[in-house]
Amino acid sequence: MEAEACFNQQEVVKVDEEVIRELKTKAKNNSSGKYRLCMHHSPQDSLHEMFIVRGMGDYGRPEKHSHSTESHMIIEGILAIVIFTSQGEIQDYFELSGKKYYSYRIAPGIYHMSIPLTEQVVYYETKLGPFPNEGNTFADWAPEASETEKVSAYMRILKRKIQDFLADDK
Repeated sequence: MEAEACFNQQEVVKVDEEVIRELKTKAKNNSSGKYRLCMHHSPQDSLHEMFIVRGMGDYGRPEKHSHSTESHMIIEGILAIVIFTSQGEIQDYFELSGKKYYSYRIAPGIYHMSIPLTEQVVYYETKLGPFPNEGNTFADWAPEASETEKVSAYMRILKRKIQDFLADDK
């Protein structure tokens, strides 16, 4: 994780445009296309606050948390949020963009995923620690990130399902 994250060790940490620019540059220079500034000091902290940069095409397997809520606030770009039933059907879809929704909070026990829709997305995430925690459950109906061909197929199918969901929602 070190190549994709840094942990704050200061008593007071401030984030301005320059810090966001640095995070975006680090993400671009990373083979994964992502980077995060952890405002907390270590994975063992009880509250995790992070500025996260991800690139378009980054796949985050749908997951749910048994013990923690999770919140996101958009800083820059567009981040799609997909909420699923336990069987993997789309329950809700919306975008964090600063145009309509700036933030959302999800309760424990709900499958969800986020999908960057712009070249880079910057958002602020909070959730309870410590990390890694056994309270995270990845959806068995979605492929692991390492299964690249299955991920590509899954994302093509999901894109069609999202389009259908949005068409039915009108």
